[in-house]
Amino acid sequence: MLKTTAKIDTNYKNNRKYDPSTQEVTDDPVQIRAQVEFWFNDSNLPGDKFMWTQTGGPENKPVPLKTICNFKRMQRFQPYSAVVAALRDSALLEVSGEEGEEVIKRKVPYVLSTLSPQERQARSVYVKGFGDEHGSSQFEIESFFSQYGKVMHLKLRRTNENLFKGSVFVEFDSEETADAFVKRDPAPTWKGHELLIMKKTAYCDMKAQEIKEGKIEAQNSRKSTFWEGKEKTGTRGGRGGGRGGRGGSDNRNGDRNGDRNGDRNGDKKNGFKGGRGGRGGRGRGGRGGRGGNRDNRGRDEKREEKKPSANDGQMPTIQATNDKGEVVKSAETNGKRARENDDSAAPPAKKVDTKTETAAAQ
Repeated sequence: MLKTTAKIDTNYKNNRKYDPSTQEVTDDPVQIRAQVEFWFNDSNLPGDKFMWTQTGGPENKPVPLKTICNFKRMQRFQPYSAVVAALRDSALLEVSGEEGEEVIKRKVPYVLSTLSPQERQARSVYVKGFGDEHGSSQFEIESFFSQYGKVMHLKLRRTNENLFKGSVFVEFDSEETADAFVKRDPAPTWKGHELLIMKKTAYCDMKAQEIKEGKIEAQNSRKSTFWEGKEKTGTRGGRGGGRGGRGGSDNRNGDRNGDRNGDRNGDKKNGFKGGRGGRGGRGRGGRGGRGGNRDNRGRDEKREEKKPSANDGQMPTIQATNDKGEVVKSAETNGKRARENDDSAAPPAKKVDTKTETAAAQ
């Protein structure tokens, strides 16, 4: 099995090697339809913020075809007339408008929550062993899976630093197709190397068990998740979580241990006071708050010295997170609603097995 050997670049944008310019220019109608239909299909549209905004989701608003052709992945399809001709034969999409000003929309509008997260997971697989990423990896992996059935969505899994993990989640058009892929004998290989293949449900269950046994730590994604017009943020915003949260810091680099442990060690020395999020810090009682510096200059001198508290010298209770990475609500929130967390791209109105979804982020 191929393993990843790439090192993390401190400029995280450089860790993503995807480069559509590696593909040759073509007017292949099959490839054109497959690409554009993907952006409008039920698996991509609800989680694609740009496409959702353009189409309005169930509103099914027409999108200028030139807007679609401006996507980097579309620039290899030339000429423009070939794109128009290919899409007129699409079973999913409808092209209209004057020549040169064509617009495109779905023939059948999107229906909210067509598939539950459980149904999508049941027709998805986890595959590992693709090695390091290069400019054309996305295209090569897509082509690899297309020979085993219709692919609705394919995601290269990445670390918080955008480095490819060497594994993917692939959603097929049906649970039967996914099962057939997993049970293939002999099993599919990648460039002569073995692959680790399992259903996504089995992978999530495995990771959930490892977390339960303490073999691995649950990871909280800091990325935003968009689904059907609603957006959830990651750990940022919650108390002690991240940017904008009480006691948090803007840890964009995804270093979950370094800064967090450093802050806690410093807090212990200070009795959990005077730091970020503590009294006199940037969170509660920070800038402009009780004990803060901004707008309070000179006031401290006028204040009477506080009487010793029975709590002085004692370790206060620290609000923790549960195994989903969510902040546990307590009385310390003073009734304020914390910002929502991330990471499952699923309809918020449906009940989701969040334990397995958290495990999938490993």
